Amino acid sequence: MNLSAFSQSKAISYLRIRLVMKTKAASVIALFLVVFFLAGCSAVGPRHVPQDQFRYNEALAESITHQTLLNLVRIRYLEEPVFLSVSSILTQYVYNVGASAGAAFLWDNVANDTSSASAGANLGYEERPTITYIPIEGRDFAQRMLVPIPAETIFAAAQQGWSVDIMLRIGIHRIGKVENMGFETIPAPGPTDLSEQLDREVDKLKKFQRVIHLLILLADIEAFEVRIVDQKDAKSAYLLFEKNVPEATQSPINEFKTIIGLPLHINTFKITERLTDIKEDEIAIQTRSLSAMMNFLAKGVQVPPGHLAEGRVIDLQIPTSDKNGKTMIPFHMAFSKQQPKNTFAAVRYLDHWFYIDNRDIDSKRALSLIIAFFRLLAPTGGGAGPVLTLPSG
Repeated sequence: MNLSAFSQSKAISYLRIRLVMKTKAASVIALFLVVFFLAGCSAVGPRHVPQDQFRYNEALAESITHQTLLNLVRIRYLEEPVFLSVSSILTQYVYNVGASAGAAFLWDNVANDTSSASAGANLGYEERPTITYIPIEGRDFAQRMLVPIPAETIFAAAQQGWSVDIMLRIGIHRIGKVENMGFETIPAPGPTDLSEQLDREVDKLKKFQRVIHLLILLADIEAFEVRIVDQKDAKSAYLLFEKNVPEATQSPINEFKTIIGLPLHINTFKITERLTDIKEDEIAIQTRSLSAMMNFLAKGVQVPPGHLAEGRVIDLQIPTSDKNGKTMIPFHMAFSKQQPKNTFAAVRYLDHWFYIDNRDIDSKRALSLIIAFFRLLAPTGGGAGPVLTLPSG
C-alpha cells in the first residue's frame, strides 16, 4: 500500500428528496428532513478515525518490510543500505455542507388540492495528509549498526519466545572454537581460489548448525541458562549447565562441550568476547552487529544469470540446502522478470522483481528479526538528517 494513495480527495454526496403531498405542511416536513440529515452527518468524522488509523498502520508496516528487503538486495549488489523513517503523519479533513428546500402549493378545487415540496442536502469532504520523512543516518546510528549485539540480549530474546533457531543462526558468529559462515560478500584476497573458500565456509556452517541444534535441544529441556551477575562496576554474563542430570541429558551436554572445546568437568563458564588467552572456565561467544546480520542474509538473495554474466555481482556459489534438505542460509529471495504472485513481499530493483514466497516461513521469520533489531537500534525520533515534509493533499 502506497502512502500517496491517501492523498486522493474523497467526496460523499447524500440525499436528494422529492416529495408530493396533499397537505400544506409538506415544506415543514421537508425542512425537518434536511436538518435531521445534516445532524446525522456530524458523526461522519469520528467514524474515519479507526478506519484511517488501520490503513496508515498497514501502509507503514508494508513500507518498512519493503525497505528492508530493498536494502538486502542493495547489499547483495555491493551497495550501501539507505534507511528512511516516517516521523509523523498529520491529516486534515475539510467538510463542505449544503442544503436546499422549496415548496409549492396549488388548489384546483375545494376538494382537489395538490401540494409539492422538494429538499436537497449534500456533504463532501477532502482528506489532506502531511507526511514527514526523516533519513536515519549519522555517526551515532552508524555505530549502533556496527556494534555487536550483546550475547545476553540474544539469549534473553530467545528465552522470551523469539525465533530461537533463526536468531542463533544469524545473530551469533562464534561459540567457543566453532565459527559460523562468514558474512563477507567479497571473497577473501589471497592465493586460495573461490571454490576452496566456499568449501571451507560450508564446512564451518555445517559444524555451526550442529552446535545450534544442540543448543536449542538443551534449551528446550532447560539444561542451561544465561545468568547476569553484578560485579563491582560492571555486569558479567555466565553460561551455567545443570548439574546431576540424567544420562539422556548429559549426553548432549558433553557433545556440545566437546565440539566447542569446553572441559567436561566444569559447568559454569564466564562469557567473553576474547579469542585469545581464554581461561578454562571461560567461553568465547561472539555476536554479530545488525550490519553483519544483513550482510549474512544478503547471501540468500538470488540474482539473475544476466547480472552475473555482466559482472554486476559476485557468484557466491552457495548451495541452497545441504544433502539432508536443510537450508544453508535461513533466508531466500527469488527473482522474476514479471511481477510475482502469492508473495509475502516483493520489491523491484533494476529490471527484475525480488521477492519472498508467502510459504517460506524461515525467510519471513528472519526478516521479522532484522526489522525488530532495527527498531531496537534506530534512534528515537529519527536520525541526524534534514527533515523533508511533503504535503500530499
